Amino acid sequence: MISLVFASAGPGAKYNLMPDNTKGVDIMIALDISGSMVNSYDFLPKNRLSVSKDLLRAFIQKRIYDRIGIVVFAGAAYLQSPLSSDRTALDELIEDTSNEDIEEQGTAIGDALVLSTYRLKNSEAKSKLIILLTDGVSNTGKLDPETAAYTSKSLGIKVYCIGIGKEEGQYEVNYESLQKISSDTSGKFFRAESPEVLGEVLNEIDRLEVVELPSKPLEIQETKFPSFVFFVFVFLFLNLILKIYPLKEKL
Repeated sequence: MISLVFASAGPGAKYNLMPDNTKGVDIMIALDISGSMVNSYDFLPKNRLSVSKDLLRAFIQKRIYDRIGIVVFAGAAYLQSPLSSDRTALDELIEDTSNEDIEEQGTAIGDALVLSTYRLKNSEAKSKLIILLTDGVSNTGKLDPETAAYTSKSLGIKVYCIGIGKEEGQYEVNYESLQKISSDTSGKFFRAESPEVLGEVLNEIDRLEVVELPSKPLEIQETKFPSFVFFVFVFLFLNLILKIYPLKEKL
């Protein structure tokens, strides 16, 4: 009876066979943190940098299958984070970023591009891209944007340039250069003249750069039901034998 109860309970073990994970998208975010991103007043009540940081943090949380890295730049470009899947760390890094992180003044777009490209060159992801957010014109740095864009193109890296802010103002802008960078690398150029439009731009990039999601784990259940049924018949057979040939108690 005990063996029959165990057999009815469906004993066994479960095994999950993990499929080969589909590689996601490797993304480097190149964020302009120059003085113009803080001192412009077209994104009030916040400045351009604060709005960009808030929307980038929301964008990162959506890309759960991707690795993301961060480069910040002004008059020079610096790696803030290599490619990482740690959403918490990336969120904290962007939150703590400020225009005081870089002493060099100016806008080194070429340096930011080539540094981002260097961090992606060994990537084996299905898609590699750079999201460049800036509100200025490249006016300093060791490498010009055109040469940096050619390097990105040669490695199959798309560059999505986002020109932040309105054209009129105290700071010089060159959206034509940003558009050419995106066009040359098979990316796309966007203008973001308000926080709302910037949010829509990042949402569009999120829709454009998608990969097939990994398939679900295959669950296999190994049942031990036959073993317990076997013991049920063994015990029934023994019970039958004992009834036919009862054991006599020896006095």
